[in-house]
Amino acid sequence: MILDVRTVFIITFLYGLLTGAGLVFASRSYSGTLRRSMNVMGAGAVFLMSGVLAAGLQGIWLTSFSSVLLANFLMLWGAGEYYQALRLFDGQVTNRWFTFAVAAAVTGVNLFFYAAVPSLSTRVIVMSLAFSFLMGLSGIRILRSRSVSGTSVRNTASGSFWLVSLLFVARAVGTLFFGGYKTALLHNNLWQTLLFSGSAVGFVLINFSYLLLCNGQFNRHLEQLALTDPLTGLFNRRAFSDLALREIARSARSGEPLSLIMIDADGFKKVNDTFGHSAGDRVLQHLSDLIRESVRPQDVVGRLGGDEFAVLLPGANHIMALGVEERLVSAVAEHPLPWHEGKIPLRISAGTAALNLGDPDFDDLLSRADDALYRAKRHGN
Repeated sequence: MILDVRTVFIITFLYGLLTGAGLVFASRSYSGTLRRSMNVMGAGAVFLMSGVLAAGLQGIWLTSFSSVLLANFLMLWGAGEYYQALRLFDGQVTNRWFTFAVAAAVTGVNLFFYAAVPSLSTRVIVMSLAFSFLMGLSGIRILRSRSVSGTSVRNTASGSFWLVSLLFVARAVGTLFFGGYKTALLHNNLWQTLLFSGSAVGFVLINFSYLLLCNGQFNRHLEQLALTDPLTGLFNRRAFSDLALREIARSARSGEPLSLIMIDADGFKKVNDTFGHSAGDRVLQHLSDLIRESVRPQDVVGRLGGDEFAVLLPGANHIMALGVEERLVSAVAEHPLPWHEGKIPLRISAGTAALNLGDPDFDDLLSRADDALYRAKRHGN
């Protein structure tokens, strides 16, 4: 017994709408770009499933003409919204009006082949290839996304898009070469039942796998918050200490040098008292940027608290570290912070110590760098 095609459409609509609404509801637990991405994805699911419903209601509440146009437009718009949601997921700018325009343009072409030059096979091929292209585009974006971690989730999400994309390519090919779709949309046959049932599975998997992607990114965000200072984006004291212990252990094994620079902002309290705490925050952010720009990519930079920073220099001996220290002091002195109509001059004091490979101890390294910093502050750097 072949499952009725109209029934497949209605079931697809119900499951797809349920999972799409679930995305919108779940987005309340998130914030920022991730929340907007989930809302757009949920909207895409609602549009797409509404298109499926329009196809299923042909001959009941909708005429063939209105059913075809609504189904084409809403499904294409929904597929485009999926792609825009994935762009948001990657933190990129979206253009949802462009998606709307593409859906309208393809629907316009199909309107021409419905009313002016009636051709069912041409409409099927145009719609199928356009829809397949949009779904395949989303599958490619997931594979290339740097925001997705976890091979299984990535493959499931991308594979779901590609499943639907390939099924609609098969629909177009079957129509072009075998005339397999020159019957009414709701005509019950094994080919249509398999095609639309497979697509239904793909739609549901897309929504569920996308929810897993969002959950994974949210967890990574929480982990990042636990490791970084929220004001400057640098490693916090705990994360810096953990990384320092790892680097010290590595240096002890390899015999490579390792140095530490401790940094303190001179006159920071005066900046807060004179210009306010908002200026103090900007000073800390400005110093963080200057420090990052003045060291190597492999160096570890952290904010240990207040106006105190630290830089760990793997592979650098004491002389090399002193050169970095001088560069940092000069960079800060040469780049005052722009503030309103003027500038806030900045100075830092710094102290450097090299790891004793005979007794590689983090507390000892930190203490000697602190002593060097104290001497620098006492002598005015």
